[in-house]
Amino acid sequence: MRAALGAVLTVAALATACSSDADDPRPTDPAVTQAAEVAWSPCDGLSAPQVTRLAGEEMTEQTGTADEPRCTFTPVAEGGPAFDISYLWFDGTLDEAWQTMGDVQGRVTRVEVPGADGARLVVHARPSAVLVTGFVQTRGLVQSVNAVQLKPYAERRVVATTRGLLAALVRAAPASPPE
Repeated sequence: MRAALGAVLTVAALATACSSDADDPRPTDPAVTQAAEVAWSPCDGLSAPQVTRLAGEEMTEQTGTADEPRCTFTPVAEGGPAFDISYLWFDGTLDEAWQTMGDVQGRVTRVEVPGADGARLVVHARPSAVLVTGFVQTRGLVQSVNAVQLKPYAERRVVATTRGLLAALVRAAPASPPE
C-alpha cells in the first residue's frame, strides 16, 4: 500500500491535469452536492463559486460521471489556472508516504493547514508554466491538488489558491471512507 501511494504521489507531483468543458460528458452544476453521483468526492466540499473566490477569476467545475468521476476546476477565461483534485485512503502518514517518493522536481515545503495531520506543497516554476501540487492528510485520507497555469503565470496566486483549496478539503473531509 505504501509503494502504491508513493507512486500515486509521484505521478501527481509531476503531472498536472488540464481539461476543458468539451471533455465533460455532463453539464456542470455547482449546486450538485454529490459529484458524479458517487458515494463521496472531494468536489462534494467544493464549488465553482468557492474556487472562483480563491482563484480570483471565474472557474467552472467538472465532476465527470459515476463511471469516471473527477474533481476539476478550469478557468472560464483563457490563460487562467486549472485545478484537479484527487484522493487516496492510506493507513500510514504523509511523512511515510513522502519517503517512498524519491526525488521530486520543484521546491518542496511542509505547510500548516488547520485540522490536517500533515501537508506538503511542491512548486515547480518553469519558463513555460508553473506547476503546483499540494498534499494534505486527514485521518487516513490523502487529498492532492494539482494546479497548472501557462505563461504568463501568477505563481503566488496559484500557490495561494492551492493552499486555500487544501484548507477547504480538510474542512470537508469525511471521518472515514464512505461505504
